[in-house]
Amino acid sequence: MHARLAEPKPSDPVLVPPLGGNRAIAERLRAMAVRGRPGVLGVVVETGGSTYRKPGALILLDADGTRIGALSGGCLEAELETRARAVLMTGIAADAHFDTSGDEDRVFGSGTGCGGSTRLLLLPLPAVASPLRDALIEADTHGLTATLALATGTDNLGAGEACVGKERYRFDRDGSPLDGAAELDAPIELTIRPCARLLLLGAGPETRPLLRLTRLLGWQVELAEHRERWARFADGSGIDCLHDDGQDALPALLKRVRFDAALVMNHNYHLDARCLSHLAASGIGYVGLLGPAARRDDLLAEIGADVAASLRPRLHAPVGLPLGGEGAEAIALAIAAQLQGEFSRDARA
Repeated sequence: MHARLAEPKPSDPVLVPPLGGNRAIAERLRAMAVRGRPGVLGVVVETGGSTYRKPGALILLDADGTRIGALSGGCLEAELETRARAVLMTGIAADAHFDTSGDEDRVFGSGTGCGGSTRLLLLPLPAVASPLRDALIEADTHGLTATLALATGTDNLGAGEACVGKERYRFDRDGSPLDGAAELDAPIELTIRPCARLLLLGAGPETRPLLRLTRLLGWQVELAEHRERWARFADGSGIDCLHDDGQDALPALLKRVRFDAALVMNHNYHLDARCLSHLAASGIGYVGLLGPAARRDDLLAEIGADVAASLRPRLHAPVGLPLGGEGAEAIALAIAAQLQGEFSRDARA
């Protein structure tokens, strides 16, 4: 299947929606590497009670004062940024504790009354050689899991290594490269999972609002659409890759690329039937089908009982949560909400 990176045309009146999640962090890390700018990566290592973020969450603060990610609803960020600036000044990793669990915090502290505690390591990312930065970029580029082992004890706080695929990226407490493995005092291991990867089979009026949501959620989205008129629904929406060789090339794509979910939304009965047949032979765990239940039943009968039986346990049709509303935007919201729940369950499994 022929694939090309999809870029907005200069004449497109719609601005590409911003990225969110860890993809936004990876995008900023690439920009910092190109410009030779240092930064600080906040990594949540421990939580207790009710907290906004959980272990493994990332927050990036660069030397320009830009912050990507959040620790709370906004009540703790000013203190976090102050501590990150101190790490930028010293170039040495630091520990940060935030506790909103007591009565004293409600009166004299943040005032949130959230009832939780969060511990972060603030890790320096040097401007020139930063193994941790390189590891996170590598993981995002290839859709791989990054496993972090970090020292949380006082001897070498913040030193550690990141494993991405077969590669190991070792760094000292100042973020500089280490030639060999370091002795990690009170090590903790964290897993940074790759972003969700979604395949859209066909485009239509709901494509643009759906892509706005998926980019804000930080998902990787590819579109298989060979019909030029329908592909225009994705123009300027920030699709990551466009596959335009038609449905017969779909089996090769499904073997070559890992997708967490696929949405069948060609607005064409016969194209949908062919896509469902190909997806039945794939290992994708979530398959969504746009359209009413009667159409779904006709399509399952069309592809045959055996093929339908292998697909049915994974099939969500009609796709999306029953939120109500009309029009493309409501459909996009219902689909994104259902997918978010699905991806969250997979991450917890």
